[in-house]
Amino acid sequence: MPAFASQRRTPRRAGVALTGLIALSLSGCAEQQADPPPAEAPAAVDSDRQTAFRVRADATAGLNKDGGWAAGLDQVAEVTVDRPFRLRFEVAAGDDAGTRRYRLESRRNGGPWQAVTAEDFPYPYKFEELTADPARESLRIERGSAEAISITTDEAAAYWRIDAGPEGVLAWAQYDIHWTPTEIAAEFRLPDAEMAGAAVVFDRDVEGGSTRVELLTPDRLRVVRRQAGEDIVLTERAAVLDPGSWQELKLLIDGRDLVVELDDAEVLQHALERPTRPRLGVYVPAGRAAELGPLTLETDAASPRTSILRADGFRHGDSTNDLLPGSGQPFTGGAGISFAERTPAWDADGGHGEWSFPLVIRRFADEAALNEHGDRFDYRLVDEQGEPVPAEVTASVRVRVPDGHLGGTFVETPMRLGPWQAGNGELYFVLEPSETWNRMMVVKSSDHGRSWREVDGPNRPQTGDLEGFASVRVGSRIHMLHQTSEAVLYHAFDTADHPEQPDRWAVRDERVDAPPEPPTQVADLAVRPDGRILAVYGAGEELRVAVRRPDGAWSEPHTIAEPSGATLSGPSLLLGANGIAHLAYTASDGSARYRRIGADDAIGKPVRFAADLATGEQDVGAILPLVALPEPEALSLIWRSADGRLRERRVDAGGRWSDPVNVSDRIVVQSAVDSDQVGADAVADGDTVHLLFIEDGTGRLFHSARSSGDWTEPRVVVTDADVQWVRGSIIEAADGERVYGFVYDAGSNGGSGRNRFATLSLR
Repeated sequence: MPAFASQRRTPRRAGVALTGLIALSLSGCAEQQADPPPAEAPAAVDSDRQTAFRVRADATAGLNKDGGWAAGLDQVAEVTVDRPFRLRFEVAAGDDAGTRRYRLESRRNGGPWQAVTAEDFPYPYKFEELTADPARESLRIERGSAEAISITTDEAAAYWRIDAGPEGVLAWAQYDIHWTPTEIAAEFRLPDAEMAGAAVVFDRDVEGGSTRVELLTPDRLRVVRRQAGEDIVLTERAAVLDPGSWQELKLLIDGRDLVVELDDAEVLQHALERPTRPRLGVYVPAGRAAELGPLTLETDAASPRTSILRADGFRHGDSTNDLLPGSGQPFTGGAGISFAERTPAWDADGGHGEWSFPLVIRRFADEAALNEHGDRFDYRLVDEQGEPVPAEVTASVRVRVPDGHLGGTFVETPMRLGPWQAGNGELYFVLEPSETWNRMMVVKSSDHGRSWREVDGPNRPQTGDLEGFASVRVGSRIHMLHQTSEAVLYHAFDTADHPEQPDRWAVRDERVDAPPEPPTQVADLAVRPDGRILAVYGAGEELRVAVRRPDGAWSEPHTIAEPSGATLSGPSLLLGANGIAHLAYTASDGSARYRRIGADDAIGKPVRFAADLATGEQDVGAILPLVALPEPEALSLIWRSADGRLRERRVDAGGRWSDPVNVSDRIVVQSAVDSDQVGADAVADGDTVHLLFIEDGTGRLFHSARSSGDWTEPRVVVTDADVQWVRGSIIEAADGERVYGFVYDAGSNGGSGRNRFATLSLR
């Protein structure tokens, strides 16, 4: 059985613990004094009231650990953007009887109060997967024999086998989520047509009625409503069922609207009579059988300015102890909150309780909203009627943005990104604000990389989905090529030293081509002295090269194909001397090819310069950005071989190739997260090639260099993060020194908030 399809992209290496991100640590000692919180109206005697708060610096500490506080009791704490913290409230009950539930609200810099939602970090997803694990009761039978469900394990995965018997089987998935799913999916395999039969139940009301999608061999899907013991067929459509093979049934639910997909192809749409009450279950009729793989629930995520996170180290509803000495009433409970927007019910019984919320404040949020250094966030509890719980002292924090912190989301599958330096020394880099709002931003630093802000945000390109991206700076313009699933686009941004339109988008969303979608979106470009732009990108199993003339018109693309039928990908393009452009790319047979593109844009014949690349889809981007060397004129080509090591060859102007040399014995990561690409970057400083690479398994970032001799022994550059991306360039530091300036993702796992700038001395 093949491995089950994943419902979301995930890192191929585990992320680092949050406590390891030293550069993003909370500052301030345990008893740090800060600005006094703003006064609140005094509480009425008979109402609940917040009597104390405290901020915990270490969000991974035990729920009831008394220590690791960011400030004293009722003191404003300093917290670092994109670093989780915890906020603990003490609430004393008023005279009203009954249970309570609270929600959380916040305001920024004295603005309007807004609900704080549950959105995770650094990777924002709302996803639950249930698998056939003998140690966990993921399916609970409501109707049918307990022996009807068994678990089978083969070489690929474990799965459920359901033999319904004479009663049929109705089983409900067991999960604990605090959000409403809008997408439900099940992997299934039906036996022969005579025995096959299964349904995914997606709705159940308080009266016991339910709605399901049935799989009926040989060729039908139907939606059935069960009400008062009777089945009512709502709609049915033809479908391609393949007994004996694994297939995926996916239900997309939006209020009354239902869309059913089979193996990612839409089968039917149906408007239900009433909004659903999502509940995931499985039904197999009497005498029928089915096999089930993972069951998944998902909904859209977001990245607001601040949000409630999934707790690290405790479960939602775990009991708190009495840690805060604000109230003199007896302690009668409280709970830790995990990825939920309401507290568990509290039977106050005239006492006081404590609630601990794991929170984060992001540098960049959806809509490219920016939180600044020194911003103040206030938090308050509200009751189930939306009324604020009066506070004796408002819970507040102040925001710290560390030097070199960019935040945001790394562009996926990038070639060159910069940071690019304008003639006046200012730096530019391309980012997305968040994983859930993936539009393009140019961020700028006017203080040599210490702080970064978006420039010309109102005029940014409209196209998102930055899956294959490259840029190059020529004079005062940054040229960009961007491949999405549907099209290839060109953009250009003018930097601060442009004489007519400094710090402005010059070209946005200019369509280059709409090629067949490649397995991986890839792109690179080069700019000739006369203004012509060479663009290379994926086109199905092939590559295409297009040319933009100085008048802005794009040529018909030229296709580069492999006669053997191998898939071509991972292009790296560089303009060299005498108008010669250099193109290297990978083939799915494990080889790497090189071509020259003449000053007349004619594409030369391929040279196979390596045959030891890995052949998996995640290995297509095995070639690093190409590096040109002036003395003697040569090109450095570095790639990741199938054994995980980096190798280099050089070719001179006469077409003479050096033998391959090993860069290091260290294994370099491939496709760390969301990118079928090697985790390394290379630049040239004079006749020296400088290389940064990410060690597989550790996430440490290393540097090595080579002039005419051997590669230097790699030395570690970053150890306090699980590095997952890196891109850089040669820039000038504040003191005039030439340095390798680079931006690296310090472990966002495909999410946001972990991008940092650093420099490496080349002395």
